[in-house]
Amino acid sequence: METTATSMRTNSDSVAIRLDRRRLLTGTAALGAATALTTTQPARTTRAQDSTLTIAVIWTPIDFDPHSSYDPGSGFVLSGVYESLIRQRRGDGIVLEPALAASWDRNDDASSWTFHLRPHVTFQDGSPLTAAAARDSFVRQMRLNLAPAGVLGRFITSEDQIVAVDTLTLRFDLGRPQSRFDIAMAAPFGASIMNAAAAMAHEVDGDLGHAWCESNTAGLGTGPYSLTSFDRQSSMVLDHFAGYWGGWNDDQFDTVVIRVVREAETRRQLIERGDVDLVESIGLDSVDDLESNPRLVVDRQTDMTVRYLAITQTEPFLQPAARQALCWAFPYEDVLNGIFLGYGELAQGPVSPNVHGFAAPAPPFTTDLDKARALLDQAGIPQGTKIQTIGFEGGAIAQVIAELYQEYLSQIGIQLDIEIMDYPSYIDLMHGDMPADERPLLFPSFWSPDYDDAWSQLWPLVSCDAWATTNAGHYCNDQVTELLERANNAPDETSYLQALAEIQQIVTYDDPAGIYFALPQWITVLRADIGGFELHPVISSYLDYYAMYRKTG
Repeated sequence: METTATSMRTNSDSVAIRLDRRRLLTGTAALGAATALTTTQPARTTRAQDSTLTIAVIWTPIDFDPHSSYDPGSGFVLSGVYESLIRQRRGDGIVLEPALAASWDRNDDASSWTFHLRPHVTFQDGSPLTAAAARDSFVRQMRLNLAPAGVLGRFITSEDQIVAVDTLTLRFDLGRPQSRFDIAMAAPFGASIMNAAAAMAHEVDGDLGHAWCESNTAGLGTGPYSLTSFDRQSSMVLDHFAGYWGGWNDDQFDTVVIRVVREAETRRQLIERGDVDLVESIGLDSVDDLESNPRLVVDRQTDMTVRYLAITQTEPFLQPAARQALCWAFPYEDVLNGIFLGYGELAQGPVSPNVHGFAAPAPPFTTDLDKARALLDQAGIPQGTKIQTIGFEGGAIAQVIAELYQEYLSQIGIQLDIEIMDYPSYIDLMHGDMPADERPLLFPSFWSPDYDDAWSQLWPLVSCDAWATTNAGHYCNDQVTELLERANNAPDETSYLQALAEIQQIVTYDDPAGIYFALPQWITVLRADIGGFELHPVISSYLDYYAMYRKTG
């Protein structure tokens, strides 16, 4: 991902003030006054009495190009504009269903997959979706080679492997058995189809139209909604695409308004007053009250997300013992019970138990400050050593976790400095190409796989090839690299799962890439009259607006 100059400020209060335990373990929501939002709404059709869905989210969108975007804020927009050939839903496990492809099949050894596109699908500029147009989309993503390219890059390394057989038939020749290819093709990030020809009309200096697509979606998607106006810091407006191939019913929403509201308490006030229909990332200390409100529905689910601190591979923490010390010093139970308030479970590594290929490493880390100090001594790290972590404005939980960890580390002679920046700068720094010795030691983050598979979770976080995209700590372990390759070319499921288990043991415990501490519940609060909501099984910021409606009566 391209990086830009970042604007950071030091959160001096967080660094200078030693917070008492009671304050650290209560009040996890960031408080703030509501800011008035003025949005010019387009004229609504008369299909429904109230045909605008309004949601409030914490994240600022970074990038509207589906071939480079890889952040949750942008996902709330992309989910309405772009579609993939097939999609995944919750069911008995993960259920795959047709989207832009009406059907698909594979050869006997799963080395070749064929997708049969729906007829009469158009992009939002009216041009037809053909197999050639779909191929052009995948080729553009490969040539850009930005973060989402890694999703299918596991399977496809050459443009020649993508074949437009005829007008509506697209074939992928993978060259080796790949039984997980279909579920990867349903990934929200990395498998979206865009109108590459329309993007190329805005090409500048060989950028494949990327600069324009970062801020524009006009005519590019096939989805049910188009982005008609936006201010990244305050709101985005999606209007329904009248020519959508799925058609429209009277009770569906004409317009979706996405408001960026960073303060958790403000989001709570908005949903309680009925000013918005849905909020994400609510303050955990308000969940009980919201669940008792008959006008609201609180949806709580543990998905595939793992919260963690990536550890940068830099001196003096290159030795595994030094990084193990950081893991032993982390306040796991206090974080789960005092900050997540029980709305989550202890992570057992970088992969959630809900993901295909999960294996529990041994032994698990617990909080042991004596063991942590002993390992620091073994690694030659003296008392008084300073390290740094970062956070972003509005990321209340991450900030409070950092402050609690700061207190624990101080007891073993490590000074943790905390720096807060705006969210786009945080994303640029985390996924940028700054050298390891210039990066903060600890990056707070959460991650879920692109699809239901442990390889998809592990490769972005620990592959040497994922530097400057998703491997924030620049982790690189030769044995892990070999095991990732072995898994990707495994001849059978047993070999595949064994390689994944070995990777999880190494990156969690033997040579830690991060501190993996929580499987948080994803909490969504809706007005009780909103129907059709279903949490995406993998990427929680992907909302199916097309399936949602306002109940009557």
